[in-house]
Amino acid sequence: MNQKNNPFWGTIGFVLIFYGMLFPALTTDWSLYIFEEINRSLNEEDSGKLLVTAFSYITRNTITFSMVFFGALFLAGYITGSIATLRFQAVYIAIALSALFGINFLYKEYYSFLPYLLTIGAILFFSSYLPKQRYFVWTFLILLTLTTISFQWLNLIPSLSDYGFGQNDISVSLKAVDDFLTDHNLFNTITLLFFLIFFVIAVIFTTLIHLFSKQIATLKLYQAQGKELQRIRNDLIESKVYQEMHTLVHDLKTPLVSVEGLLSLMEMKVPDTDEKTKSYYNRISRSITRMKDMISDILYEDVRKELPAQQLMDYVLSHLSTDDLPIQFEMNIAKDVPLLHVNKIRFARAISNILENSMIYLTDRGGKISIEIYQENGQTYIQIEDNGPGIEQANLVNIWQEGFSTKNSSGIGLPFVKRVVENHLGNIEVVSKPGSHTRTTITLPNPSRKETVS
Repeated sequence: MNQKNNPFWGTIGFVLIFYGMLFPALTTDWSLYIFEEINRSLNEEDSGKLLVTAFSYITRNTITFSMVFFGALFLAGYITGSIATLRFQAVYIAIALSALFGINFLYKEYYSFLPYLLTIGAILFFSSYLPKQRYFVWTFLILLTLTTISFQWLNLIPSLSDYGFGQNDISVSLKAVDDFLTDHNLFNTITLLFFLIFFVIAVIFTTLIHLFSKQIATLKLYQAQGKELQRIRNDLIESKVYQEMHTLVHDLKTPLVSVEGLLSLMEMKVPDTDEKTKSYYNRISRSITRMKDMISDILYEDVRKELPAQQLMDYVLSHLSTDDLPIQFEMNIAKDVPLLHVNKIRFARAISNILENSMIYLTDRGGKISIEIYQENGQTYIQIEDNGPGIEQANLVNIWQEGFSTKNSSGIGLPFVKRVVENHLGNIEVVSKPGSHTRTTITLPNPSRKETVS
């Protein structure tokens, strides 16, 4: 609950305090009724009626001071900007006691400050154990009401009168009639009992809320730890797969060098007149060179080459199994798109992951996947959109988390895409409307003159 710089909360607090101070004037009939019942219980010598009248008095005071104390929460929170500081507590006490002074001044009630200072202290002590979260205001209101009712009963204990409790006109009249009827036996026992009952309820309420809050915090901690363990597990899986792939790709270089050497020897033995055979050897040699380049791209993530967007997309689509699928592909590459400075293999794999995600949802129902590449404001945009079922908002916020998947897969696809894009100093954004479409936009900075790594 953060009230800093929000005048709405300050206004609410001021209004509650104002109505709390105004409440005695608005309920003069209630006060007259209490005095009449006190006289009636005296005339009829009815201690039961006196006790009922005491309940009416406690209710009236509880409403009055609950509004004051509750309003002080909002006003002090607005002034200090936080409800979890000693400054807030000092301001809260000052506001509440100032309102009590105002009530005494306006109505000549002669409320003693000591009982209400104890009430405020108990409220602040108990509230320090309440979680300062979403429902703090309501739990504070319940605690405040229980504590106020509890300490209001202390004003009717005759033995505490010498200590400043119950000095206003109504409480003095109630205790005087109790003295006449029961020699203080009624109020010395019953009022103490009611004080203990409501005080114990306040303690139990605070304890339960505090323990419940700790359980929630522990549960959230366990959930966070579970997610972290899942992330570590996925990292280990991906790392193991990557290491195995890295080893295999590295081992390919040895036989590839042997093939290249043998090809050179065979080419030397071909007669100069056999142009057709020589062309075959040249094609094989170019293929070997491309394979060596691909191996370098896989082994060294930081390898970057400049290549046209069309060439990148042709490479991506050539490795997708699109045959016999009811999916229509549309691609539009603007003419002014500059060369892309990327690691061809890894970036192509990232785009393939996005396309494969769309294809999974369109395989049965059919649909269209649109690819648009354009430049704007010194950046190149690669936008992929499908007209599939879309992604629910609840899932959309989790798609970048390691291990998260709606298709019972490993959940490393989109996190891998995000890492690749960010490793190229780019950004990626997914926007989806359930039942309509999903649009993925990759933004890359246009390359300056960089040294091309081969």
